[in-house]
Amino acid sequence: MRKKDTTMEARRLAKLVSILQRTPGGLWVRELARQAGLHSETTRRIVISHPKIFTEYADFTKYGIKLKIVKLKK
Repeated sequence: MRKKDTTMEARRLAKLVSILQRTPGGLWVRELARQAGLHSETTRRIVISHPKIFTEYADFTKYGIKLKIVKLKK
């Protein structure tokens, strides 16, 4: 990853953390992406790549629904 890419990634991560700090109950990935102004797949990738920061729950994928709620780990 180039330096510019890592800087952009860090900014996106900080934005997601900031949003989730204001909503301790968590948000759906799509809503988190909307509030951050990011694509939902970008948001999902960032969340998955930082398991020490985020936790996912309410996974309905076994029913064919790809919805997950994301919140910060304590």
